[in-house]
Amino acid sequence: MRLSFLIAVIVLTALPAAADDRAVFYGTWGTPGQCARTSIMEGGTVMAEPFMINSGWLRHGQIWCRLDWGPLETRENDVVTGAQALCGEDAVRSYLLGLTLSDENLTLRWDFTLTNGPLKRCPGQ
Repeated sequence: MRLSFLIAVIVLTALPAAADDRAVFYGTWGTPGQCARTSIMEGGTVMAEPFMINSGWLRHGQIWCRLDWGPLETRENDVVTGAQALCGEDAVRSYLLGLTLSDENLTLRWDFTLTNGPLKRCPGQ
């Protein structure tokens, strides 16, 4: 009983520290057009949307992804982490999401095939 209590205390005190370290990724990120929510096409009605990231979710326009974070690593001037992103509502799809923050530029890599970035923190964030 004492050993399991000790393990629970260690785990519970370690988790908030890791979550705080990931705060460098939290906020609203995009290109200048995404941050300004400009029209995707000249005269169009669909607006570009930035990526909004917090401790549990990533949102891009109407798409929401639940994030299950992986370990955080610091490499020279970069902060790198990954997450399993479960995206969608009726038809949920799983992605392996890599996040790299380098010189205030965020790059998102989805299943190692699609890359968004470099993204800047949107003004006011």
